[in-house]
Amino acid sequence: MPQPTLTASETGIEKAEIALTGKGWSRQDLASCVVLEGKKPQTGITIGVVHKFFTQQDIKSQYFVGICKALELDWQEIKNQNTTTSPEISLTNHNPSREIAQPDIKCKNPFIPQHGKIDVPQFLFGREREIRRVFETLNSGSSVAIIGERAIGKSSLLQAIYQQAPNQLRPSRQPHYLNLQNVHDEDDFYGALCSFVGIETTKGFLLLRALESHRLLLLLDEVEKMNWDGFTNKVRGQLRGLAEGTNAPLRLVVAACTSLDILFPDSQDNNMTSPFKGICIEETLKQWNDEISRKFIISRLQADWLEPVAKPVIFTEDEIAELIAKSGGYPQKLMMLCYQTYASYLNDRK
Repeated sequence: MPQPTLTASETGIEKAEIALTGKGWSRQDLASCVVLEGKKPQTGITIGVVHKFFTQQDIKSQYFVGICKALELDWQEIKNQNTTTSPEISLTNHNPSREIAQPDIKCKNPFIPQHGKIDVPQFLFGREREIRRVFETLNSGSSVAIIGERAIGKSSLLQAIYQQAPNQLRPSRQPHYLNLQNVHDEDDFYGALCSFVGIETTKGFLLLRALESHRLLLLLDEVEKMNWDGFTNKVRGQLRGLAEGTNAPLRLVVAACTSLDILFPDSQDNNMTSPFKGICIEETLKQWNDEISRKFIISRLQADWLEPVAKPVIFTEDEIAELIAKSGGYPQKLMMLCYQTYASYLNDRK
């Protein structure tokens, strides 16, 4: 008899992301800390199962409950309420007398995360205008290319669009995020795309036919990878074909460091249309100006999820000015510099 499966809800994922950040864990850390109960308790699961959990895919109930317990969350509050709870799960894993309430996120240092994309909504700052413009473009029937230097916040913006798409896209589309750094070649890419909609891996006309009944928002991070060995213009041409038209199967949001016309010149060399020309409207991410940087610092120093202390940390005006100048307007660099400054205050108090 197959094991029952569970899927996390949108709200459940948000709670899990906050709990993960509050513990200072990566997803790999979480995978290593999961304990599977049974006659012979087992510690640790694969990172792939954790990724499925956070992308709202079905996973075995035993894994689902184990992940929630590791995060100190009540799995009943995290699961998609539209799914049927197995009596087996209720009897063996749910004990009201030892339920753990979802903890409020309390961090000693508010300047987190220092690396990688921001995937907890409450941690995102200063990109409201860009998010609004991206959805205006998508809702007008066009796709979007987010262009900006490294460490400027492209991945964090993609994550915000992924999270807000169910409420902001008109008409609605199912969002799917794919970091191309995790894709080996174009065959691997087609496999990932088809897995999103639960169809057998295919390409060309058969893929178009298979996707005719689907409406997807495909968010591609590190799209430069499509210019490496293992990728040809055929896959980019296929994406163009799938994204053309008001009612096309795909709407795209791609992130790159360079304008797409410059990044993919091979089509133009062959007197063909550039694969993304006329399909993706570019939205350029720029550095934060001094005003936004200052607001960011003040908002983090006053964050309501900081651990209560007798004397709150306050940066001096000179410190704020120096932090802004050293960061050059790069959000990630500013975060790291502020983290170090805040940590020095804490160390001085010990």
